[in-house]
This record gives sequence, structure tokens and C-alpha cells, in this order.
Amino acid sequence: MQEYALRRVLSDELHARAFPDFDGAGRFIRFVFLVGGDDSKILAYINKFLSAEGLTPIDASEKFRRHDMAGYALRIERHTEFLSISFVEKSLRAKNGLAANAFDETALEHMPFSWARNAPAPLFHAIWVEVGGKPLRGLDQARMLEILQSRVVAANQFSEDAAQVHFAFDIDDAGFSRVVIFNHAIEATRMGRVVQRVVEVETYRLLALLGLATVKEYSGRLGLIEDVVSTLTNDLAEQIKLPDGKVQALLSVLSSQAAEVEDIYSKTSYRLAATTAYLNILTSRLDRMQMTRLSGFQGVRGFLDRRMAPAMQSCSAFSDRLASLSRRISRAGELLRTQTELVIQRQNRDLLKSMDERAKHQLRLQQTVERLSIAAVTYYGVGLVGYVAVSLPIAEWGVSLIDIKAVSVPVIAFLVWAAIRRVKDIATGVADRSVS
Repeated sequence: MQEYALRRVLSDELHARAFPDFDGAGRFIRFVFLVGGDDSKILAYINKFLSAEGLTPIDASEKFRRHDMAGYALRIERHTEFLSISFVEKSLRAKNGLAANAFDETALEHMPFSWARNAPAPLFHAIWVEVGGKPLRGLDQARMLEILQSRVVAANQFSEDAAQVHFAFDIDDAGFSRVVIFNHAIEATRMGRVVQRVVEVETYRLLALLGLATVKEYSGRLGLIEDVVSTLTNDLAEQIKLPDGKVQALLSVLSSQAAEVEDIYSKTSYRLAATTAYLNILTSRLDRMQMTRLSGFQGVRGFLDRRMAPAMQSCSAFSDRLASLSRRISRAGELLRTQTELVIQRQNRDLLKSMDERAKHQLRLQQTVERLSIAAVTYYGVGLVGYVAVSLPIAEWGVSLIDIKAVSVPVIAFLVWAAIRRVKDIATGVADRSVS
């Protein structure tokens, strides 16, 4: 049976980033690097490390790799615009509180922190999750602020009160955003998924906020375009009949503003769409944790709603402004095109009127020329008759030369007129046949 080329790739995608069981206490440390669409440099950097450790390098099409190292597990994850290097340590003992060396980088010499920090890519985020045992007695907000080295702490119970999670949503002195999980009833298989969701919440929280930076960068340009378009539409509203030159000038301005809007759209559409996608992932991970209130602490979802909602609303409002401005420019363009058509119609009317006047003048001139031509030809014709009459014996006939010329004038004039009329009729007939 012939198999579709991508069948196994698509099937394996469901298992590409599976998180193993997380038994006992331990820690998950993740470094997130923004790579855009090209992670070749950092991938070569990682492969050099793997080769030095006697491990197989990561292939260009490979999205995930996990290796058990000396005392920790190394996880490499490649995503659309970021790559993460993670260190996982588990199976530690901590019946209550956190394991020894929690958040102490200097005590974890077996983990290559320096190697991760020196990666050839901008460090976007660093997350340190500590998984411990049961929460300490009398644990309050002040104590957690000290543990997390944070200005604020957001915490909840989750999984039917089987565990607690405490987020710092801040950056400590070593550059990490700290998270603490106190586990007193979650089995190892489920704890692996919990840790993964917690890390994803921290990662996608910051990725979603990238859209706010984009909005701030382009809001000024968008505001200027809105002002120009508003002025332009006001001019259209105030002047129903614009001068021809004014219409052309407005069309030129409108075209330049439309190009500006398209430029902003091309530079922001991906980021704003990604912001929406990251926010949806963040919301989905929070929903799956089934969090409930922890007495004495501010809830995670409430904290994020209050702190992130303005940023997300700004991104949404920017998208709406961009779409609305594009529609306004389109409507203004239609109005200007209508005005341009009116200008063209006026010009055509004036041109036809001018042509009609010229035709009348030409007709009068032609008629004058025809009369003059009849008179001139009649004059010369009468002269010829006189020359012919002189050679005849008109005296014997009792007729004078003057009488002969006088009689020939109307006859010759009629013949000339008839000849000219015949020529005009022939020309008109030819023209009519050509048109038909």
C-alpha cells in the first residue's frame, strides 16, 4: 500500500513534546530564545554541545529532543518563532516545602547554565519551576514573596486541592521568573502534565505581550494617518463640487495613506494574530489546571486578567482601528472616484459643447465658401460665355452680348449649385456607409 508522505509526521506530532512522569520533588528550568523564522545558528550551537557529549545532533526537521544527562534531563524544543533549552531534575526528596538548593544556581554545577546563557540568540524568557512536597505550615504571602524574590505573588490550589501553584510573574536577580508547586496528592504521571502546563503558562504569557510592543511601535503612525484621512473626508464633506486640481491632489494624498496602511498591516498582522493565538493557548492551559481559590493569596487568573487585559485590549483595539481605517480609506476612495467621474463628465460636456460651437462655425464658413465659390465660378462661366458669343453672329440675330451674359448668369449659377450639391450628397453617402 502506498503511504502518504506526511502520514507519520502528522501522527508523530501528537507525541512530539510529551512530558515524562515527574515523581518526587525537583525542578524544571527553561531558557526561551526568540529566533524568528531561522534557528540555524542556535541549532548549530546546540549540536556542537551534543556532539561533544557523544550524542546525535538534531536534524533540521526534528522539533523535539530529550537526553538524560549526568543528574538532569536536557530538553530541546523548536517552535515557530522560539526555541527552548530546558533542564529537568526530579526524584528529589522533599516531604514538606522545597527540595534543597531551590533556586540556587551555584549549587547545581552539573547543569550547564553558562552554556545555555551564551547561546547565539536573544534570551526572551527564563523560567525556573520548583516542585516540592506539602506546603509549609503558616505559609503566607510575605514568606512566598521572599521565596519567589518578587514584587507580587499569585497563587491557587488546583486539581481538586491536591496541590498549590505560586507564580512570581516577575524576574529575580538571576534573570528567572520563579514558580513554586507544592504537591501533596498528585501522582507522578499527572504531575508531569502539570509542570508542562505551568511552564507553558509562563512562556505564552510573555509571548502574548509581544503584541503590545508592536502596537506601541505603530500606534503613532496609525494616528497620523487617521488625522490625514479625517481632514480629507472633511474636505469632501464641505465641498460638494471640488475643483479638478483639488480632486487630483486629494487622490494623491489618499493613495499615499492607503499605502501606509498596507505597510503597517503587513508588518503587524502576523504579530497580532500570534498574540491572539498565544492568549488562547494561555487561557486553555489555565482552564485545564482547574484552579480554585487559595486563602490569603491573589488568584492567578484574576491577576492575569487585571494585568494582561489592558494589553490584550490594546492589541484588539489596534486591529479594529487598522481595519476601520482601511474601510474609511476605501469609502473615501469611492467618493473621490465618483467626484473624478463627475469632473470627467463636466470636461466631456465642455468638450462636446466646444466641438459643437466649432462645428457651427465651420458650417457657416463652409456655407460662405460655397456661396463665394458659386459666385466665382458663375463669374468665370459668364466670361467664357461672352468669349464664345463674340465669335457668333449675334448682331445678325439681333441679340446683344450683354443680354446673352445676363441670361447665362442664372443658368450657370444653378448648374454650379447643383454640381456642388451632388458632390456633398455623394460625400455624405460615403460617410454614412463607413459608419454603418
